[in-house]
Order: sequence, then structure tokens, then C-alpha cells
Amino acid sequence: MDSLRGYFTGHESSGTESDFDLNEDETSSEPPPAPVGLDERRMQVRAYNFWASLLGDRSFPTVEELDPASLPDFGPYSVLLDFTCGIDNPAILYLGDQLAEECGMDGEIKLLSEVPGRSLLSRITDHYMQIIANQAPIGFEAEFVNNRGATLLYRGILLPFSSDDDTI
Repeated sequence: MDSLRGYFTGHESSGTESDFDLNEDETSSEPPPAPVGLDERRMQVRAYNFWASLLGDRSFPTVEELDPASLPDFGPYSVLLDFTCGIDNPAILYLGDQLAEECGMDGEIKLLSEVPGRSLLSRITDHYMQIIANQAPIGFEAEFVNNRGATLLYRGILLPFSSDDDTI
């Protein structure tokens, strides 16, 4: 197990307690998270890397920099929720065509309340309150039986963006 102070195994202690400072300020400003495995094939890790690359010195990447339709790796499989009108029934600003097709959507969805039950989109959006509560990306994986009776295994990540670097 690694820690920010060193390695859990294979670390040779000098036998003194001066290896770390118990009074060290744990609330100091940390740099943004480094991208994970730049040659990664898993889509959610590549999406996280994209998100982290947009952070700069902000807490959240700015939503104005995001154009899901221009992201061929993620756009077709993504959804963009807008909480500016409240968190109880967020607006859906973007829904990728592959995700919409899996949900059997013929028309446009404008609000979260319009998402079909027992669809992949409903399962993905079930996690949105976690990013609001944690103010951080939320990864998940699970399985469920969809509205066509098929068992689906899925993995995803919800990434918080902001227009004011304060609220998601």
C-alpha cells in the first residue's frame, strides 16, 4: 500500500520518529490529481484523466470547456446533468446517442424525471447525489436486469463540473 509519505512495504525505517511530522498540516492545498495510466484502455479511467486535465488550479473544471459531442471516446456514452434549476430534478443538457439507444429513447429527454425506469441511464443517474455530497468524482460498477429482461454489467464514473468553481 502506498501513501503520500512513502511505501507501506519495503520501507526501511531509521528507527526514529522523525520520518514524518505528526504536526504536519493535513489541510494544505494539494496539487490536482495526476492522470492515472495515460495508456489506459478503460473508458472511465480515460474520462477521469480528461477531467483531471481540465482542472488547472480550480476545484472543478469549468463546464464551459465541456463539449460532449466533440468527444468521440465518451460523448456517445455520456449524459450531462444541469443542477442550476435544482438538484431534485436536474435538466439533461446532453445525452449521447449510444446511451439513448440502449435506453430505447425515441424522443428527447429534458429532465431526469423523464428517464425510463430500469434503463442503463436510470442506473447511472442514480449516483448523481453522491457527487453533490462528496464534491468529487464518483466511480461505480454493478449489474441489473433492464426493462428487456437482459442482465447488464456496467461501470461508470460521474465527474463534477462547475461554472463558478464552487457549485456543481
